[in-house]
Amino acid sequence: MKKLYLVYLIIFLPVISFCQTEKQLVPADLKQQTIVTEPVTLQKGFFRTGIILNYRVADKYFDKSGKKEYFLTSSWGSTSAYGVTLQYGLTDRLQIDLKTEYRNTLKEIQNTEIIASTNTSIIKTTKQKGLGLGDSHLSITYQILQEIEKRMSLTSRMNFTIPTGEKNPTNIRSAEKYDLPVGEGTYALGINISARKILYPYSLAGYLEYKHNFKGTKKFTATDIDEITFRLGDRFESGLSINLLLNEWIVLANEINFSDKGKGEIEAVINQEIPSE
Repeated sequence: MKKLYLVYLIIFLPVISFCQTEKQLVPADLKQQTIVTEPVTLQKGFFRTGIILNYRVADKYFDKSGKKEYFLTSSWGSTSAYGVTLQYGLTDRLQIDLKTEYRNTLKEIQNTEIIASTNTSIIKTTKQKGLGLGDSHLSITYQILQEIEKRMSLTSRMNFTIPTGEKNPTNIRSAEKYDLPVGEGTYALGINISARKILYPYSLAGYLEYKHNFKGTKKFTATDIDEITFRLGDRFESGLSINLLLNEWIVLANEINFSDKGKGEIEAVINQEIPSE
């Protein structure tokens, strides 16, 4: 019997030793990845999707000298966009992004006409709207330098704009009543260079970006018979940001940027009304 017990001990001893060295990780042991701690590009095989809400409203503008002016008539306009982004890591250093949006554009203009013969006034209100799929954007991001303890990361990105949105006025009922376009009607190519350095719990980042708009054709008004050749102005933009990780989930982000928008062209003539995208 003693020999039999000895055989049992020899058989089960390795199994018992293996179980004692096993360790299980619980979610609390893992830190959440944020804009401060996550890699600048998605890791290979990782997929991420997101929703972007953008809303803009305007009732005034800047003139050629940079002075703020109100529109001559009682008018205002607003644009809201609901965007969806899809991101996928092809490799640990190469990422592809696709963004598209659903746009809701509104414009309201109120004019007051005075009839001299009767000394009365007539108020005319024109409301226009545009609903539909806007332009799409494809981005390819490559991490040139991976960030290490004593070196920042350096990343390049190419952005392609594809005019998938309706570019011309539609459902035309009169010169003032029609549906607004929701797309720009032109292709564009952008190049971005960005750098980031993590100084936990901070991260410092900066970028330079240039966007070139190609020529396109579209109808600018409901009364245009044929599409007109145009080109939106090119744009240069740069920015610096500092981000503070308040806890494992929340980041306080601060950014300052500078942009310069070139003048657009209609029929090869510089036009102030379409400076850029």
